[in-house]
Amino acid sequence: MLIESKTIENGLVGIYRSSRYRVMTIIPVTVEPIMNVYLFTQEELNNFLQGYDRNGEFIVSIEQVGAMA
Repeated sequence: MLIESKTIENGLVGIYRSSRYRVMTIIPVTVEPIMNVYLFTQEELNNFLQGYDRNGEFIVSIEQVGAMA
């Protein structure tokens, strides 16, 4: 469900495009549940999310961790 939509400056788009993203997932259906933490560029994040259907793993957070130099 979309909760907000607004226009942004092109410079901000560049910052987001050049950022890294920390993705946290959980695999709860094991004897010992597992939390995975990934670090992706925008392109890697797009590839990760493309058709995301990992067995029993679900995303609990995605956060920007800063633009790459």
